[in-house]
Amino acid sequence: MLVESKKIKRYKNTYKTIKTAFDYRINNRIVERKTTKDFVVSIIDGRLFSQASRLKRHTETPFMVIEGIDLFHTGYKIDRQAIKGAIVSLSVSWQIPLIFSKTPCGTVEILIMAGMHEAQCGNDLLRRVGRKPKRIQTQKLYLLQGLPGIGPRTAKRMLEYFGSVEKVFAANERELACVEGIGKKKAVKIRGIMV
Repeated sequence: MLVESKKIKRYKNTYKTIKTAFDYRINNRIVERKTTKDFVVSIIDGRLFSQASRLKRHTETPFMVIEGIDLFHTGYKIDRQAIKGAIVSLSVSWQIPLIFSKTPCGTVEILIMAGMHEAQCGNDLLRRVGRKPKRIQTQKLYLLQGLPGIGPRTAKRMLEYFGSVEKVFAANERELACVEGIGKKKAVKIRGIMV
């Protein structure tokens, strides 16, 4: 089990310091930790969803830990509906699970549990869940979203750029990297599962 952190250093056997834009890495899963105050401030200043986008670009299955006692009483003037809307948007639209922790020690326990779960279940077969599309065009987009790091927008761009799923699958790394939202690293990952 690999659990890395740039903040928690007292569990030296479990955690290692890394330099990333994210708070934690558990195996290949990236975790963003926010205090309740930081979560609210990130809604107010508009950076929450750009952070969500960055999380989704760097890993298929990120999650966010929100740490603190009361999300709705942080001392900032913000409508409760805005906080609830952000929670729903992250969980449903962005598909980023939110886990709530009251204390830093609780966060450590969550990270350790997540690492242990990942180590035990990481090699199991994964079943795609949710509604399965019925229309051909939507099925094509759904198929492309199964590729590493590909979300709905990038899948649509890929289909528009190449014209068919078959051409996407036949494309080399250089051709894939020409699509907006796919860089060299992501193109390498995509080609890596196709060969």
